[in-house]
Amino acid sequence: MDGDDGFDDPIASALLGQSAYERVRVRRRSLFKQHLAYKLALQSAIFGALALVLPLAMTLPASTQRLFPGGEPLSSAPKILVLGAYAGAIEAVAALGLVYVGYQRVQRGDVMSEGEAAHLLNVEDAATMISLVTGAAAVVTLDGFFLLGHAGQELLAGYLAAGGGNPFAGTEIPVSVPAVAIPAAVLAVVLFVLSRYFRRELQA
Repeated sequence: MDGDDGFDDPIASALLGQSAYERVRVRRRSLFKQHLAYKLALQSAIFGALALVLPLAMTLPASTQRLFPGGEPLSSAPKILVLGAYAGAIEAVAALGLVYVGYQRVQRGDVMSEGEAAHLLNVEDAATMISLVTGAAAVVTLDGFFLLGHAGQELLAGYLAAGGGNPFAGTEIPVSVPAVAIPAAVLAVVLFVLSRYFRRELQA
């Protein structure tokens, strides 16, 4: 709310404004107070990090490539990629949740009850937790193992000697690096575009 001294208080503006969503949002406790558009931009970055597994796999040294089934990082199904598929799946579910909230806000505008606004915020908080905590941790772990493969034969051999299993060993689940990385790259672009759209439509 703008006072006579030109001071703008966004919390007071939200509480006194017509948007039930904004009123409920500023009153509730949440670890994630960022705007929906910002959350989608962060999720786009997470998908981008997941897509990095493709160039990381393509540039692995020969000593690490031999750890993959058949010595083929791109066409094989290493067990570490199960984690990548899991990360991609939960990130996609979280993205659907955030896009659903954004769509409802654009369509409904200020015409919603505080109960409906609370429901949307519950969905938003759950999707954000899944995306920025659970999914992000899985992506960091996945990229970390591929970076370990780039770190040199001695470091990787030390990891294996310390009792760590071969993360690039084969698995019966048919998931490959391109199957994880290519959809992740597409979704990274889509979510970035949607973040710009919701930023404009919801006046972040």
